[in-house]
Order: sequence, then structure tokens, then C-alpha cells
Amino acid sequence: MKIGLLDADLMDHGTRHPNLALMKIAGYYKDKGDEVALIYHSYSDVHDYDEIFISKVFTFSDIPKWILNLPNVHIGGTGFFENGGKDLPEEIEHHKPYYDLYKEYVEKQIENGRNRVTFADYLDYSIGFTTRGCFRKCAFCVNKKYDRVHRHSPVSEFYDPDKPYIYLWDDNILAFPQWEEVLDDLEKTGKPFQFRQGIDLRLMTDRKAYRFNHTHYHGDFIFAFDHLKDKQRIIEKVQLWKRYSSRVCKMYVLSGFDSQDEKDIESVFERISVLMKYGSLPYIMRYEKYKESRFKGMYIELARWCNQPQFFKKKSFREFCVANQECKKNKETNCAAYQTMLDFEQEFPEIARKYFDLRFDRENIYQQQYGYGRRYENKPLCSQCKTEGTCWTGLIQPDEETEKRFLQLYFTKKIDLECLRYSNSECKDKELISEALIRVLLKYSIEEILELISSATDVEPVTKENIPQYSDLEDASYGVNKILIEAGEELIFEDLGYYLEKKRDPNTIKTVALKKYGENHAKLATLMDLAIIGKRGIKSKIVASVLGESIYKLDENKQAALIKKLFIRIPIVQNVFRANDINQIDKDLDVLSVTTKKRRRSNVINVVRSIVEDNEELSKKIGLQGE
Repeated sequence: MKIGLLDADLMDHGTRHPNLALMKIAGYYKDKGDEVALIYHSYSDVHDYDEIFISKVFTFSDIPKWILNLPNVHIGGTGFFENGGKDLPEEIEHHKPYYDLYKEYVEKQIENGRNRVTFADYLDYSIGFTTRGCFRKCAFCVNKKYDRVHRHSPVSEFYDPDKPYIYLWDDNILAFPQWEEVLDDLEKTGKPFQFRQGIDLRLMTDRKAYRFNHTHYHGDFIFAFDHLKDKQRIIEKVQLWKRYSSRVCKMYVLSGFDSQDEKDIESVFERISVLMKYGSLPYIMRYEKYKESRFKGMYIELARWCNQPQFFKKKSFREFCVANQECKKNKETNCAAYQTMLDFEQEFPEIARKYFDLRFDRENIYQQQYGYGRRYENKPLCSQCKTEGTCWTGLIQPDEETEKRFLQLYFTKKIDLECLRYSNSECKDKELISEALIRVLLKYSIEEILELISSATDVEPVTKENIPQYSDLEDASYGVNKILIEAGEELIFEDLGYYLEKKRDPNTIKTVALKKYGENHAKLATLMDLAIIGKRGIKSKIVASVLGESIYKLDENKQAALIKKLFIRIPIVQNVFRANDINQIDKDLDVLSVTTKKRRRSNVINVVRSIVEDNEELSKKIGLQGE
């Protein structure tokens, strides 16, 4: 039997996504011994097949009516039926997709000069659903068939080991109670993956944020901010997410659904402004009814501005429209973008005044993040700190129990002074708080601090990245901080290496070597909480930390006393004292290659030796004498 498969979306306007239902049908009939083929040349080709399966995802995809009247035609998909129509039979629904269904079509398109990247979804991905369903039943969404999220299939059902990536069409993965089992299943493949439908940010928790940010995720994390009524919830959850993520995330912003008037435009702008502030990129999703609005032009220009990150990150809406006008060859008339902006501003000046000049690169509170060597990526929610009693202001006039609790949290990196730099931090006086921490650090002995760390149940693990590497311990513990503060500006690794190496003739040292020297010593200083290594563009920027700024003002004796204690912030060093065994170093170094392990071992030993210097009892306790 000859089976013809027709992708109505592909035939009408082209689509970047293969049709999963058709690939499953193809796989099923092919395994039965039938001949299967994608119909893509002409609708008239349907006459060459015994059975025709047509799938359509989008309602606006057009298809000749005469085809639908043929007796051997079977149709399905949300483009035909609001709820997608009848489910595929179980034996087809759970059959492995035939990924070569589109192969001939794609090859011909590439031969004709189209870019392979356009067809990445056809060529590079295993595609499937691990779960189905969503409980929300949003009015604009076609997915209302199920009342809850349930497990649909194991990854193995649609996984092709020859494909480099996986993408999932799950409707609401975070609403599935066993979502971690799905992640475990995906991670076993070793392939990067992505949930294409977006992830429901409103259901985010600390555990979910941690797990997703520690998976091999492919591409952008995408969430949604569909309704302004969710504003406070989104603000709370995006901050929770950013605690674990340094990446800019994207959010779908629904427009033209609730209404198509100036109030809807204002709602879109307000949601954009929230996303700007919390380091997220909006992606404007226009509901079909926007075409009926007298503000159709505004919807179009908002989408053009937001949906091109290279513009959105650097230009306000006004600047974007002005830039369009400046590119126009005939300056005697206004371009569509510029005229649309002028017309709206004239009619609604208050909305324009509030939103037209906002810029992502000015509003984003995550411009400076925690960076390298810290346990988290950004500050926690202030409300969470209040609930847990971990606001830094609690250290200004503490009792002994509070002091010890804060020291334990500080050395296990559960709390971080760098949260004081954020504009939305409720602990405002960073200088006073930093001085309070220094006072407590000086008050407690090394042995007392080690005891607090040893009793901690949650310590930072040793990784390849947080094992120190350096040439001169003094350069890292004193030189880096001194240079950063006296420079009074951000430095890059090469510049820092140049200033550190002035004791030698820097003209005899290659730039690559200077960069590596600066990087290694900046990283150790950061592990000690004396510096911050952030990432902007392609070059890391180094600045003095909040604590580093305060330590710089102290006399040499106090600085020396603090430096010894700050070495204890390094996880591999902590583990030596937690185990009371210098040989713990060798166990922890197993995360490195054999050659690297040998080089780093002496680095760690020297840091430990520095801590126990003049403390024979502590040195004996960990067995350092044999080293």
C-alpha cells in the first residue's frame, strides 16, 4: 500500500518544524512494509496514493477543499480541530518517528541554495513528548484536552542517537509531579535538550531552578508573561530563577488577546518594562485579532523591536523607531515605524512618557552578577532572607549565636555580600555591613571557624573550576585587591596580569602569559571573596568585591589575619579540615586529569600551609608534617 503524508503548514507557507504526528504515522506504516512518502511538490500528487494523511497545526494554513472530500483522506491536528481531533491509535502514537520523512524535501531545498540552519529542526533533533497535558486551560491555548499533566512516553521511544539534540513539545513539564524523573531520563542520553513550548515560570521552585540550570540545556530557557495580573508572581519567580542562572532568559508576551486597544498596548509595555528590570528578553506573541486593531502598526513595531535581541538590548523603543527612520533613503516621508510611534505618542503622551525611553541595558538590575567562584549566580529574594533570618542587617548588632550562624553561612557561601550591590536589595548600607562582617571574622579564631564549617550539613562541592591555580600566593591574596582598588575601574585579565608582573619586565612576557597570570590570580582572589569576575561581552571584567573594598582600608596585621581565614572559603581547602586529613586533597583532585592534578596539588598544599602557619597543633591534626 502507498501511504501519502501531507504537511498542510509546509505546503501553504513553509514551516521550520517537522510534523511529529506525520513522522509517527510514517514510521508505523513503514515498519508494516508499506511505501510511505511526503507529498510536497503539488496537491495533485495525492491521486498517486492509496491512503492520505493530512496534518495541520495552524488554523490559517490554507488547503484546497476538494482534497478534504476525497474518500481516502484522513485529517488531524489543531489546524483542523480546536482540541487536535482524535488521538492517534496507541500503536502509532507510541511508535518511533520516521525522521527521514522530510529528507528528500530538505535536501532539495539546500541544493537550491537555502541555508541548512533553516532546516536544523528537521536534521538535528530527536522530537517527542515526555508528558502531555496542562491544568491551566488558558483561553488562547488549543491545549484543553487534558485536566492534568501525565507521563506520555519515555525518551527512548523517540530518541535517535544519531541526532545531536533533543527537543520536547511537552505542554507543562513543571506541572508534572515526577518532573525530575523526566530530567533524569533526558540526561542519561548525554544529549543537550530543550522544551520548546516554554516552561511555566509560575510553578518554579528552588529545586526546579537548580536542576534545570545544572542540566545540559540547549539554547534559551523560554518562559511566558501572558497577563499583567501575574506581575507580582512573575517578579518573584524570575528572581528565584536568576538566583541559579546567569543567562538571559526569554519570555513570551501575549498581545492583542484580552483587547486590541491602547490598554492592551500599555499592558504589553508594562510587561516589557518588568522583564527589562529583571534581566529577561520579551518575545511578542501577537494574537490574530491584532490585525483588526487600529493600533496594528504598534503591535508590529513592538514585535520588531523586542523579537530582535540585538536591537532590544541596546535601544529604547523610541531609539529603535528613530533608527528605522534614519535608515530610510527618502527622508521627505516618515517610515512606518517612526510614524506609528509619533501617532501613538500624540494620542497617548502619558504612555509614551512612561515607556518609550526605557532601555534594557539601563534598567536591567543584573548587569553585574556574582560571577565566577560563588555558589549562586545572583542574590536571593529579600523576602526569603527575611523569612530565614539571613538579612545582612542582622549582623550589625548580633548576639553570639547570630554571629556563628552568619559565619557558617558565609563560609559555606549560602549568603554573599555581593547581594548588597543590587538595586533591589533591601539591605542598603553595604559599607556598614561589610565592616560588621570583618569585625566578626577577626573575633573568631581559625579553629572556631573550622568547627562551624565542620558542623555544616550543606557545603559547596569541589569542582574543576574552584580548585586554585596560581604562581604567587601573595599576588592573589594582596596584589589583586590592591591593583583593583587603586585602578578605580574594571580591569580585564591581561591588564591585571600586566600590573601584577611589573616586578618583572612585562615587555618580555607574551600577552597570552599575562592574561593567564591575571586570570589565575584573579580567580583565587575571587574564591577568597576579594574580587568579582563578571562576564560582559567576550571579555571578563574584574572589580574589587564589597569585602575587598573594606579590607583594603585596614592595617597590614588585620589584613594578614583576615587573609588566612578567607583561604578557608575554598571548598577543597575546607574538606582537608573537615576530614582532618591532608590526603583528602588527593581524593578531591580526582575531578582533574592526572597531569593537572599534579600541578594543582602543590597549590592547595601551600594554601593549607599558609592557614596553619604558627599553629603546630592544627598542622599535626591534619597530618601536614609529611608534606
